[in-house]
Amino acid sequence: MYVAKYLLSVEEFMDKENGEALLGRAFLNVDEERERKARRIRPGQTQAASLGAGLLLQVAVRDAMAAAGMHEEIKHYSVKQLLESLRDRRPVPLAYVYGKEGKPYFKDLPFYFNLSHSGSYVLCVISAGEIGADIQQHSGKNVGKLARRFFTERECMVLERTGGELERAALEQAMGEQERLFYRLWARKEAYGKLTGKGIVDALGMDMLPKEVLQGEALPGESLPGSAESTILPDGRRLVWEESDVLEGYSIAFCQFG
Repeated sequence: MYVAKYLLSVEEFMDKENGEALLGRAFLNVDEERERKARRIRPGQTQAASLGAGLLLQVAVRDAMAAAGMHEEIKHYSVKQLLESLRDRRPVPLAYVYGKEGKPYFKDLPFYFNLSHSGSYVLCVISAGEIGADIQQHSGKNVGKLARRFFTERECMVLERTGGELERAALEQAMGEQERLFYRLWARKEAYGKLTGKGIVDALGMDMLPKEVLQGEALPGESLPGSAESTILPDGRRLVWEESDVLEGYSIAFCQFG
């Protein structure tokens, strides 16, 4: 099945010398709905992310329509690289419809897409089937407190064990392992909520611990880049996961119904 993944750093949009010019070019290279949406946002990182998402969609749709862009690995762009790839091309006139939960779909194209933004990065995935995707920056929050509020009992237990296994090591290392697992789980929950269109609330009560963590094949904070695994949902459906640690300090997750 066709799946292509894209990642964009929006840092160049924030550059004091060249950022404004790059933003101006970006407005000219996204679809009309994305342009209107971005213009309603105050200048800053959120507007930059909105425009970045629009640019990634342009590249993703062109690749998908040409059936030439399928790639296993995430394709990583800078703003200048992305704008250069779209130079002298009219924007693809994308139109959207929205599901009952507000999830966006292409109106006239046989593809599904998902977008996510965190920190300095925008993530985009386009697929022949329904898909969810999420990126989470490790932001140094009190992950233990957040886990106790939002995670299942077993997820909290494994998180606490992660720090306990490293009690003889530096506290900073222990907290780092907990943080990596916390955001790995949070990215999974967000990706699932975006797959269903119901948001993260739909996933908070679900245990989403990776199998290799439960089976002792990896430390709780570690991930297996590019590996796929499946989960059987309570209703019997199969959920297929893929994850990536291509970015230091970020967790990335994708999920589809298998």
